[in-house]
Amino acid sequence: MFAVDFKNEEEVQGYLKRLGTEFSYQCYKEKSGEGCLRLGDFFSGIKKDYEQASVAYTKSCEDYGQPRGCSKLAAQYLYGKGVTKDIPKAMKYFTKSCDGGSVEGCYGIASILVSDQLNPAKKKEATKATSYFDKSCDKGHGESCFRISAMYLTGLGDLSKNLTKSREYAAKSCELNNVYGCANLGRMYALGDGGEQNEELAKKYRNKAKDLHKEAKDAMKQLKFGEK
Repeated sequence: MFAVDFKNEEEVQGYLKRLGTEFSYQCYKEKSGEGCLRLGDFFSGIKKDYEQASVAYTKSCEDYGQPRGCSKLAAQYLYGKGVTKDIPKAMKYFTKSCDGGSVEGCYGIASILVSDQLNPAKKKEATKATSYFDKSCDKGHGESCFRISAMYLTGLGDLSKNLTKSREYAAKSCELNNVYGCANLGRMYALGDGGEQNEELAKKYRNKAKDLHKEAKDAMKQLKFGEK
């Protein structure tokens, strides 16, 4: 691996060209689903060529069964990036991704099921959505745990309000360092929702939420500082 001076435009462009060539080789010559996924990310994230990204993601998913390639392709169809927006196709590829063990795939299915804009029947499918969020939550996806907690907090359609479960999933989410999960957990301990009222624990989780929020803001500042 060559050392690159990222302040030197010529060196950066040369590096990116070599990177694209390497990922293309992995995808088309080595027939690697992971390589096609990297190539898709290269086109999407660096080149902003979403059509070429969709080609690479399709190959990753359809030809080699890469679950994350399927979830990336699903997102392309969900937002209409590089392909014509098509929600049924997004569901198809999120499902293939989820079946392959990808947390992003299961999260994607659930998110569509509870979306006002994408699923008019969402109130009839809240319980189904929760089952998909749960699959991702069990694999360490903090946002999925938080979404379940939020749904149980108020109830939604065919999913009944359950403050005990809401607190349980808020705790899981917070353990996975989800800022909203920690904030909700702190509030529930302060109010006694779903279990004991405990101001000491309420303060603990509110403070953790504040720390996570600060870390996220600091990371964003560093990212912007590194931009040209």
